[in-house]
Amino acid sequence: MFARVSERLRIMTTPLAGSGALITGGSGGFGAGIALRLARDGAAVTLMGRTESTLKSVAESVSSAVKDAPPVNWVVGDSAKEQDVARAVAVANQIPLRICVCTVGGGTVAPVMSLENEVLSSDFERNVLTSLLAIRHSAAAMVPHGGGSIICLSSTAGGYSFPFMGSYSIAKAALEALVRVAADELGALEVRVNAVRPGLVPTKAAKPGLIASNEKQREKVLREKPLTRMGTVDDIVEAVRYLAGPESSWVTGVVLPVEGGSHLRRAADLEILARSICGDDSIDRALRGQLPAS
Repeated sequence: MFARVSERLRIMTTPLAGSGALITGGSGGFGAGIALRLARDGAAVTLMGRTESTLKSVAESVSSAVKDAPPVNWVVGDSAKEQDVARAVAVANQIPLRICVCTVGGGTVAPVMSLENEVLSSDFERNVLTSLLAIRHSAAAMVPHGGGSIICLSSTAGGYSFPFMGSYSIAKAALEALVRVAADELGALEVRVNAVRPGLVPTKAAKPGLIASNEKQREKVLREKPLTRMGTVDDIVEAVRYLAGPESSWVTGVVLPVEGGSHLRRAADLEILARSICGDDSIDRALRGQLPAS
């Protein structure tokens, strides 16, 4: 009797026990927070990123915070390289892989009139190709175990026209389309694919930091949020945790906005940010419909 009660309590407190979880971009602000949250619920976490020292630091931090968590593994690799992603999935799948979270991304601030081919290609690779590789390889690992959950991090830029962030908006919109198509194709195999769309969350990333630190720019962004505050890493982490676990077992192909209600209004005016990064001349010329000065 006591053993049965103990087992029920264990399941209630560690609902992700027995699940392998891969987090690409695992040493970033979102990646580290997600790793800690999944580990607290019993998942065996594997981190993937390009810098071993930061991956090791996050792994040690999670292990220290969650004493009874399974060991946290890490794999050094480039999420845009298929062989590296395949290697990370193989490590994560030592305990049946049931969760994959794709946090790799980022984008360039530039007006359309000065947006170069190479910039668009680079942003597309960072935001779409990295998720495509993670979806393909993690789904292939999940199917023999009965399925799993894949979560990609998008952005408010994926659902709006964001002036001066054209390549980032294009890439995130493509990512969200990828999530819908993958969810449709993989649903019959019990692989769920969803996305979280974060709003302004100050992290170590450069652009959110610039927006948050510039009072005028920050006010312009918050003006378009009914919940007039900046987000926190925990806001995003909890959304990912919901989509990763059994609580969302009948949810797939959705893009969950976690951005203070920005989707009810309009995209924020980022001209101040664009001028600080691109310079006044570049923005002035773009607003006049002129190509960059040669």
